[in-house]
Amino acid sequence: MVSPEPAPSPRITSILFIALFVGSWLFLEFLLVGVLAVALVPLFVGGFFLWWFTTRRTPIDPHRVIIPYLLTVIAFIAHVAEEYVAYIRGYHHILEGSPFTLTLELLLLFAATLAPILWLFSAIMLLKRWPAGYFAVSAFLFGMMFIEPSHYIAPFIQGGGPHYVGGLWTAVAPIGMGWYTFLRIRREVKRARERSPFDTGST
Repeated sequence: MVSPEPAPSPRITSILFIALFVGSWLFLEFLLVGVLAVALVPLFVGGFFLWWFTTRRTPIDPHRVIIPYLLTVIAFIAHVAEEYVAYIRGYHHILEGSPFTLTLELLLLFAATLAPILWLFSAIMLLKRWPAGYFAVSAFLFGMMFIEPSHYIAPFIQGGGPHYVGGLWTAVAPIGMGWYTFLRIRREVKRARERSPFDTGST
């Protein structure tokens, strides 16, 4: 009699689902915005590390962080609105001088449409307590905490002295809210581990 094969561990299954989610979303973005989809790769890579050391080991109650998370998404949408207005008025934009070519169509599709859909869908997955939801939230927060500050570096990289780039004034809101939400998640993770002292976070 052949013994049944052991089922894959939940953590391996989680990583497989996350890989499927990332691959599917990048493929969709590539179909719609071309090589600009590559701009999401640092968010997914950084978000993976945030997730790996936080909610991968200790999933938390999503209701404890969903409001600050959604407020961060709202701050991001308002920030993109400033980028849109700045672009149509002819101001410098954040991708100026980068390998990516930004057009108004790409800005509206990539930043003002696909990005909010992704981050709101992430909230749904989080509320469903899916590992991909915890991961996607981490990816969003990584972008807000570490990518959005590039609005304050870009003017110096682009040359020509200090100048305004689209989204400069409102970038502080998603940055601040991103850090606040991440610290809330860290606090909930710590509380969950204190309630479950046998969770050592081993792989």
